[in-house]
Amino acid sequence: MLRNLLIMLIFFPSVLLAQNLNISGNVNSSEGVLPGVNVIEKGTSNGTTTDLDGNYSLNVKNDAILIYSSMGYKTQEIPVKGKSIINVILVEDAAQLDEIVVKGFTDVKGRARKRLESIQSVPESVIAVTSQQIDATGIDNIGSFLTQIPGVSYGESQDPGTVMISIRGIPQIRYGSSPIATVVDGVYLASADLNTQSLYEIDQIEVIKGAQGLFYGKNAIGGAVVITTKQPRNGFEGNVKAGYGNGNTFKLETNLSGSIVDNKAFYRLGVSYLNSDGLIENTTLNKKVDFRKDLALRGLLKFRLGSKSTLSLTGRYSDVKSGAITFISSNSNPGFEDFNPNSYEGNPDADFLGEGTLKSSIITASFETAFKGFKLESHTSYSDVDLFYDGDYLSFAPIDVYGPIPAAYQEMTRASRTFNEELRLISSNSASKLQWNLGLFYQNINSDWITNIYYNQDVTDFDYSNTSEFKINNDKNSLNSIGLFGFLEYDITEKFNISAGLRNEWETLENRDNIGDVKSKRSYNAFQPKLSMSYKILKDKMLYASYSRGFRSGGYNPVEVPASGIKKEIDPEFTNSFEIGAKTSFWDNRFILNLAYFNTVFENQQVYRFGTDGVRSFLGTVNFEESKASGFEIDTKLRVTKHFDILGGASFIETEITKAFEESAVGNKIPFAPQSSFYVGLFAHFKVGETSNISANVNIENKGKKYWFADDLYGIDQKDIFQDPYTLVNTKLIYDIKDFSIALWGKNIFNTKYNQEWWPFGVFDGDPQGGPIGDIRTPSQPITYGLELSYKF
Repeated sequence: MLRNLLIMLIFFPSVLLAQNLNISGNVNSSEGVLPGVNVIEKGTSNGTTTDLDGNYSLNVKNDAILIYSSMGYKTQEIPVKGKSIINVILVEDAAQLDEIVVKGFTDVKGRARKRLESIQSVPESVIAVTSQQIDATGIDNIGSFLTQIPGVSYGESQDPGTVMISIRGIPQIRYGSSPIATVVDGVYLASADLNTQSLYEIDQIEVIKGAQGLFYGKNAIGGAVVITTKQPRNGFEGNVKAGYGNGNTFKLETNLSGSIVDNKAFYRLGVSYLNSDGLIENTTLNKKVDFRKDLALRGLLKFRLGSKSTLSLTGRYSDVKSGAITFISSNSNPGFEDFNPNSYEGNPDADFLGEGTLKSSIITASFETAFKGFKLESHTSYSDVDLFYDGDYLSFAPIDVYGPIPAAYQEMTRASRTFNEELRLISSNSASKLQWNLGLFYQNINSDWITNIYYNQDVTDFDYSNTSEFKINNDKNSLNSIGLFGFLEYDITEKFNISAGLRNEWETLENRDNIGDVKSKRSYNAFQPKLSMSYKILKDKMLYASYSRGFRSGGYNPVEVPASGIKKEIDPEFTNSFEIGAKTSFWDNRFILNLAYFNTVFENQQVYRFGTDGVRSFLGTVNFEESKASGFEIDTKLRVTKHFDILGGASFIETEITKAFEESAVGNKIPFAPQSSFYVGLFAHFKVGETSNISANVNIENKGKKYWFADDLYGIDQKDIFQDPYTLVNTKLIYDIKDFSIALWGKNIFNTKYNQEWWPFGVFDGDPQGGPIGDIRTPSQPITYGLELSYKF
């Protein structure tokens, strides 16, 4: 029945929208391609918009007249007269452009729902950052973007790939799946380790909150981050950027782009390199622990295959080397108080300088072709991700050996190889009352996870020349997933819109424990519906409501610790998310105010906790039967004058664990999720000459109270172990003259201290005053600042 319904949905719209002639082409300005241009058949509601490359395709009558319009440009009307290809160059409307600058913000279009549309018309919470804001605020990785989003937190710890992302009270699982899906140019990145990668040559970043299982499948349990890179165009262009900062940090970036054959074949090449000595010193070794080397390469070939089809081939390579196991211990740092999660003194003093590497290779092929009334998209990708780290070992039985005594060190390898294929059929008539989206998704992941400890046979030997090996785990995992999805949206009236969709995902997981020679296999399916409606009170004021269901894949723990409730198998986690909100603008779009209230119910929530069987110690994942999170969010923009903007937002979240096998967790807050946050961005920009400009930006980011653990496993009530709120201030000043710019920047300019992680392991020695086993913490990044030069050609 489902198959017949999907077949009907595929062919019914194409019959409805069939016309006499298919027109395709490209819309440009004097500056390059123009995305989001409205292309309408005059006298009808038949129309479309240009994509991010300025391309469009539309079925019209042979004698039709096409209207091309975009804010800031003069509208053009062009008769078809039997032509099948119409390329257009829109001319800037000087009077209109001046009016736009004075009046308000231009409309931002995004692809959160896998088609180009205004984010102000999407009946969900969507925040987009354009390339101009990316440059102004110094966004250079996913973390520096996410920290600017209310309701979202981001932190890094332990190795080059381990991150802790929380969105709307949904935390990341250590060594596990992120609560958000990350998509780059339509391609899903399966490995959570890739969320630390450098970003460069980015055209736009969007975050859509709430369960997004319908469009992005597994792990989009809290939302999705959609990244769109800059695309090549006719001619030749490039840029080079170099910077220097404290910690002896050097950064170089260059990009080249152009056409191989005008209007047919294009290329884009990019290189980014960073080398930093670091700022946090190990007092035993007198070396910095937060050093980092980061090399990233990206190449793109793009072909226009006739008037209706495009093919893009992309290759990405990344090689990161950085510090690892940078914990600070309380038993060798008197200023770091035991059982105090808000104590920030001390330095790392491990005898073994931890080091991690993260190498990744990604190749993708994206194909798109237009038919009458719809288009076909295919996204194929393969990724190979290898992470390795070593560092001083933190043991808890019988004694703590982390610190200045060379007793033991640890190694971990996490590797994954992922193949993705997604096929989508998408309606292309943006003026039609009916929009639809159908797709098929396949994914295969093979991964390895190996952890070893090496005990030093001579605790005075800092070279570890004679060690004995102890294997904690050696696991090989595989995941096969097939997803089928469909989505319909219909304008009942000009003001009232409804949409509905569903996705079903079938997954098979396999695990082989190579130490115990034990195999395990299981399968399950995840049904993910989505419903929404919106009503426009006025042209620029909309109310909306939505329901969506998402899931996070199950998996396997490396170690089973029954005493701590850690089983080998991890069950999949589901969320049911409800959201109501309003999207409004005032004063000719000078003031934008978006409000949202959400309520999320978790089923089998995944929570990680520490476990030990007296021999092996590990962080594992358990399932709690039910949890809840609800909250209120504000997102706003204000254009005070033509030269000064204020951006802001706030989030207030209430969470509770309502059912759990661990009784001490019931009634507690969901851990690792700030209870509140706010963001304020101040942007000033003005001309100082005919060819020169100055822009300045100050970002204020606040993260509220955060609870560290879900239960009272450590013998301490959750209410007593939280991190206090903290505020970070970042700034950037840019002076542009023609094609050259110079910038001064600073992050965490007041050197605010907080903990990325905190663990009260001192409770295990039974001495409340601090015995041989101390608490540990991962420190925050100190103040960083630097100079940046760039040149465009």
